Amino acid sequence: MRCLLVSAAAAAFLVATHVSSPAAVKEVPYSLVKVQFADAYQPDAAFTKMQKALADAIAKKDAQRLFALVGPTFVWRVGGDLSDQFDFGSEPVQNFKVVFGFREFGKHVDGGVADGPFWNILEAFVADNSYDIISDTLVCGPSIATLDDPDAFDAAKEKIGADDTTEWYVIFDDNTKVSATPTGAGAPVGTIGPAALPVLAYYPAARDSGPPPTHLKVLLPSGKSGWIPVSAAMPLATDRLCYALTAKGDWKIAVFEQAQ
Repeated sequence: MRCLLVSAAAAAFLVATHVSSPAAVKEVPYSLVKVQFADAYQPDAAFTKMQKALADAIAKKDAQRLFALVGPTFVWRVGGDLSDQFDFGSEPVQNFKVVFGFREFGKHVDGGVADGPFWNILEAFVADNSYDIISDTLVCGPSIATLDDPDAFDAAKEKIGADDTTEWYVIFDDNTKVSATPTGAGAPVGTIGPAALPVLAYYPAARDSGPPPTHLKVLLPSGKSGWIPVSAAMPLATDRLCYALTAKGDWKIAVFEQAQ
């Protein structure tokens, strides 16, 4: 199931978010960056009910129905820590509105946010159907991988000259084919199993408008580069929504996890 879920998630998030041009790295061999996966959550009836209500509210741009799904302890985290813009003294919905562009930071009236509200980002979340179990009462989506050895990751970055602007994508499945061209023409460059790989380019080329990329050019640990479908991978770092089970037995939006 995971590869099908990844396909939906990758397409949705590339549509919803701006894709910048990848930073240049050295195409030299580096050590394989291994990853770990959390246990996948299979939605129960209550979670499925919440999913449908959330999707309907977003599709209809019904803000009030959306806000009713925000939990009483909603928090906003960046890189695992509370956001500097998280307002401890305000209602949970106030912080949710700031996160998703319904109102400006520090304001208590809606409006004033460029391109807000960010319905497209919310649409990307509900288009995904993959969730990780964080605890008995908390799940987050989309599914992500974590580094098996952060020190090994740092060593790989140093070897290829990657910096914080270099994007890394995770391959989920064994024997993923890497092609010489985005169209698949020519002899395959090789295959790769679960690992994090740096992205060298997108196809079609990244731009502010137009269709989202369908393929990623990645650098293999061998130092060779090639193309994989977007559907074969997911970002190593990506924003996530987390949902908590309340004492009443229903699910609410509990956390926005901002990657950076």
